[in-house]
Amino acid sequence: MSRTVDARTKALVEPVAREIRAATSDPKADAVAEREQASFDANELAVYMQGGQSVLDRNVKAIQMLKQFPWGDKSKRPFLTRTEEYVQGLEASVTIWKMANEGKITNEEAMAMRKQLNWPAGLELHLGMFIPSLLAHGTKEQQEAWLPPSLRLEMVGTYAQTELGHGTFVRGLETVAVFDSDSDEFVVHSPTLTSTKWWPGGLGKTATHVILMARLISRGKDHGVHSFVVQIRDMARHTPLPGVTVGDIGPKMGYNGVDNGFLRFDHLRIPRSALLARFARLERDGTYVPPPSANAKASYATMVFVRADIVKNAGDFLGRAVTIATRYTAVRRQTAPGPGARELQVLDYDNVQQVLLPLLARAYALSFMGRAMFGQYKAFDAARARGDFSALPELHALSSGLKAACTDATSDGIETARRTCGGHGFSQLSALPTLFTSYVQNATWEGDNNVMYLQAARFLVRALITAQRGGRLAPSVQYLADEGAGARRCGVHDAAGWRAAPAQVEALTRAARHLAVQAAAVLRAAAGGELVFEGEPWNGTNVDLIRLAKAHSALLLHRNFLEAVEAAAGELKPATTRALRTLCQLHGVTLLVDAAGDLLEAGYINSTQAVQLRAAKRELVRAVRPDAVALTDGFGYEDYLLSSALGRKDGDVYQALLEAAQGSPLNDTAEGPAWHTVLKAQLAHSKL
Repeated sequence: MSRTVDARTKALVEPVAREIRAATSDPKADAVAEREQASFDANELAVYMQGGQSVLDRNVKAIQMLKQFPWGDKSKRPFLTRTEEYVQGLEASVTIWKMANEGKITNEEAMAMRKQLNWPAGLELHLGMFIPSLLAHGTKEQQEAWLPPSLRLEMVGTYAQTELGHGTFVRGLETVAVFDSDSDEFVVHSPTLTSTKWWPGGLGKTATHVILMARLISRGKDHGVHSFVVQIRDMARHTPLPGVTVGDIGPKMGYNGVDNGFLRFDHLRIPRSALLARFARLERDGTYVPPPSANAKASYATMVFVRADIVKNAGDFLGRAVTIATRYTAVRRQTAPGPGARELQVLDYDNVQQVLLPLLARAYALSFMGRAMFGQYKAFDAARARGDFSALPELHALSSGLKAACTDATSDGIETARRTCGGHGFSQLSALPTLFTSYVQNATWEGDNNVMYLQAARFLVRALITAQRGGRLAPSVQYLADEGAGARRCGVHDAAGWRAAPAQVEALTRAARHLAVQAAAVLRAAAGGELVFEGEPWNGTNVDLIRLAKAHSALLLHRNFLEAVEAAAGELKPATTRALRTLCQLHGVTLLVDAAGDLLEAGYINSTQAVQLRAAKRELVRAVRPDAVALTDGFGYEDYLLSSALGRKDGDVYQALLEAAQGSPLNDTAEGPAWHTVLKAQLAHSKL
């Protein structure tokens, strides 16, 4: 209802309103000022981090194409029901896939559209696991049968491994595929409640087929878990086939555009040809032909590839969260230091800087680590083609530890970044809650992080023993052979000394080796003098082993950050390199502050040096502060990708919040949806 305010009323209020307006800061002006004080060209860094100007241009083009579709309007997404989120997300995925298949866009443009849209839906495992599994494990005949319809989306698959009662322990899976030699078929069955397949994305209401991981039983012998292609839904009606019970597992903490599902089998018959038989196969008479020994190594190689991708994404997601939080705290003002003074920018409070700017450094470290892991994987893949698997144990351990360390850092970091944004960070309109709930599952899938740390620790303890016996070590663990490390003491004498890369690397190395020696000693003591990597001695030493894996991962992460900055120096201007180098120094000092207890315990540093370490962190935080917003620009994120009222590049956060809130469906009517059904009768007797 419109109304007119009389001149007298306006005149009464205007003097105080004018005074308040004069004292109120313009967040857009603050955003401009932040970028003007930067010491380097943020666009140059963005081009480097994104992989070239062509990538940035492709992202802009992808956004323009996305905005042509109703589901490309991200402003409505926070208000969708779960069903709407699932249906519209699936429509978006199918549309982009069809555009690429029909030649309307390139595959690179399709990938850019998917990334900028950032809408996980029912096709995630079809693209990420089902098709890759056919390529990796199917015979030529099987690929000819299933790949073309999969690529045309004439069949939609998912990957059904995890069960209600088993996850990481794959050998414990209970679903069985028993071979019937009379009919040349497998009988697939879920013999227990806990054998119910649980969690596969796209299984609930989307998939027509699954790659089923089940125990192959032939002639009464269990040959272990193998992969089968199994149809679960009628192709004409999309209803479950007889013998199949399948559905959606319900709402989750996040990721609700994906229909994670459950699946049970009741003596379902499938042909022998359903067994993916590129490596292992079953003859007509039931004779099992096992895979060559290299196949097991090949499957580990695939796992390494997936984990490298997880590490890369960790840097990307933490970068988004830190970008939102840094931009917002740079324009948000809170509390004037005195009468007549301007309120301070939240980012200028020491406690906020000490938390947020090290996260900015961590995001860059993770991004560079993801690149490095892909480089190592490619080198290994080339060697594997020559039959050389010698690097696999090291790469598997490295990828296990880093998968855990990086996803932990990002999960914790997103939540920490959200808290620096105060109350507005709790709003879905900030994008931070959704960013957290759509990412945090990475700490569990593709290997629970505790298990991943322990896999890395097993490799590290064995490497230490190998070193003590004079054996050769892989490059990443050469430091374990340094028998004299325990006698050396830190040579840093002041806070400035902690900025030096050699000092940082030596201290992180010392912490990792100390924890390796300690973990091995505890493990040996628990086993009565022997080194036992299973059972009660191993289980009783998990805490020490996980501390070791975390310290080793921190060393690898920082060492790689240092190498990445030096490599970038050849392509970037000196000012940009200096900004990255200072950020890298902050990253190293932050890791060392966290490791100070271990370094004190090892006798490597004394209490004075520990105090100097904290002082070095404080100095480096202040050195990074003028470049903070520019460093977030250096990630090269578009506002459309971030989809955050708080993370807008132009700083106009309050206008964005108000406009987004007005789009809430609860505001569709003036009185609200509960007026007629609840409130009208309740308020009818009000005397107000």
